[in-house]
This record gives sequence, structure tokens and C-alpha cells, in this order.
Amino acid sequence: MTSSADLARVLLAGVRLTMGTAGLLAPGLVIRRLAIDPATQPGMRYPLRMFGIRTVLIGAELLDGNPRRREHAEQLAPVVHGSDTVSAFLAWRRGDLPPRAGAMATAISAANLVLSLVNLGARRRHPPRRPFCSR
Repeated sequence: MTSSADLARVLLAGVRLTMGTAGLLAPGLVIRRLAIDPATQPGMRYPLRMFGIRTVLIGAELLDGNPRRREHAEQLAPVVHGSDTVSAFLAWRRGDLPPRAGAMATAISAANLVLSLVNLGARRRHPPRRPFCSR
């Protein structure tokens, strides 16, 4: 049976893997989705690739078979997504992103934050069973 923590974790990993791969391999597409012209802002490719690989690695860690690595990623996720949400909101409010793109980036980051908090809260209420180890 899949718990709400597992569902939130897998959904969050899916978003991270999708968005990170897009940023890493197709930064021009992501730039255009943010309503920015890549020809006038070619420097945007660099941070998208830089954060793309970070996002892919964190997404993969959320799916890792090693419980300690997965738990570490789960504990860091709210901090990362909280920071992403604040950054997107500030970019939107300051006019660094067009209004629609700023709202979309803020909403995506906030949804990721909610998923990470649901996952962490469910894990705290129902920790995964640790296999019995004799030493």
C-alpha cells in the first residue's frame, strides 16, 4: 500500500526530475515558458542548467533505495522549496519575471513546498519500518 508520504515524495521527485531535466537539456524552452526571449537573455541558460542538475540529483535522491539518503532528501526538501517559493515570489513582485510567468513559478514552487511538507509530516506520523538488524 502506498502511504501519503510515499505519494507526495514520488510526485515531488517526478516534478523535480521533469523540471530539472528541462532546465538542463532544454533551457531555451524553459526560458520561453517564463515569457522571456532567450535571444535577449542568453545568460539565463547558465542558471537553468546549474539548477537543473541540482534539481535532477535531488529528485533522484528522493527515489533512492537507500533509506538514509532518501530521508536526508526529504528533510532538506522543505528548505529548498521554501527558498524557491520566496525567490519566485520576489522575482514576480519586483517585475523580474512577467506577471503570468511569476505567478506560475511561484505556484509551482509553492506546490512543491506543500508536497515536501506533506511528505515530511506523514513520515513523522508514520515512520518507515526499519529492517531488524542484529549486531
